[in-house]
Amino acid sequence: MFTGRAVVSVQVKRDFGDYKGGDIVLMEDWKAIVLWKEGIVEIIDESEKVIAEIERTIKEEREVEPLIPIPPEIYDRINFYKYYLTEYLQKNMKENIETLESKVKKLKNLQEGERRLKEIRLKKILEAVRLRPNSLEILGRLAPEERRIYLELSKLRREWLGEV
Repeated sequence: MFTGRAVVSVQVKRDFGDYKGGDIVLMEDWKAIVLWKEGIVEIIDESEKVIAEIERTIKEEREVEPLIPIPPEIYDRINFYKYYLTEYLQKNMKENIETLESKVKKLKNLQEGERRLKEIRLKKILEAVRLRPNSLEILGRLAPEERRIYLELSKLRREWLGEV
């Protein structure tokens, strides 16, 4: 599920290897999850930053006609914080209501932002397939998850039009 492409902030709760309790460090998403589940680190909730990044990307996509390059790890960061917030809510049902409401709102905003970003990107990917299938330039503008869609649709387009 987690690829290691997303780097997240955590606070070390107790000494672990080279880390001392209280240290704030960056680590790959999968490591953060494992150590969080073991109670060794606390994940620093940066979902608001990811939501802002999604909104900036959506704004740029709307302003520019062709596909723009997006941060390659954006979907990994979205998935990480959706997972974190979901797990947090399930495990901390006795937390104060304001904290829970805040986490629910962040999760909803992440999900909605992801949906809007994917819709915009898919529309542009479809147009790119129509006009420029298998373009290395287009591939360079896509996140890894989007590349697969673009390549598969380009292949189907070539087959459909008899360009194989």
